[in-house]
Amino acid sequence: MSDTTLTTFLDAIGRTIIGEVVAEQTNQTILAVKNPALIHIVPNANTGQIQLQILPLFFREFLADKDEGTVWFYNRDNITESAPIAYDFKLPAQYTQIFNPSPIIVPSTNSEPPTIKLFDDGQ
Repeated sequence: MSDTTLTTFLDAIGRTIIGEVVAEQTNQTILAVKNPALIHIVPNANTGQIQLQILPLFFREFLADKDEGTVWFYNRDNITESAPIAYDFKLPAQYTQIFNPSPIIVPSTNSEPPTIKLFDDGQ
């Protein structure tokens, strides 16, 4: 995601949205956003702190090709865009994890765990 530009804006109903700008499809009237996600803030009743959740607006499970993203076109007259934001590293990392999860490595069942010797055999 190093070459990706994230943007943050409020949509027409006031939800905070984050996503990747698609520069080739963005112009003065349309903001093209790949994989937009809702930033949802909820209070934690136990600690009194707030929790941040990033929820995709469209789940990849509904796509025929699960590796493809979706591009959404927002009319700039109906949204409120922010100035560029320098995000804390955790926010883009969480966003990336949602849309580009690291592959799950399943250990081979054919290999045996290594033997650990507790005592030296040479007495």
